[in-house]
Amino acid sequence: MQNLSTRLYEIRIKVEKLVNENQLLKNENESMRDRIEGLERTVELQKNTLSELTEQNKLIKLAKNLNPEDSNTEEIKNKVNELIREIDRCIDLLNE
Repeated sequence: MQNLSTRLYEIRIKVEKLVNENQLLKNENESMRDRIEGLERTVELQKNTLSELTEQNKLIKLAKNLNPEDSNTEEIKNKVNELIREIDRCIDLLNE
């Protein structure tokens, strides 16, 4: 009988350890889930920021290309003249 009660006591101790370990793992799991949610929000914010910055970068590049102070004025005049000549050719073809 003594052996049986000792065995039951040992099993009870092991079960209590397992219950405690299970609770610790549940807490750790919940903590990890919270961390994942926070990181997902951070990633989403960074994606939004990246797309905004990409759009701003496109606008800045476009503005630089249109700014005559930074580029050669003569070159811009030549491009405009080429476009006008091409438009005139198109109009001539339409009139024929």
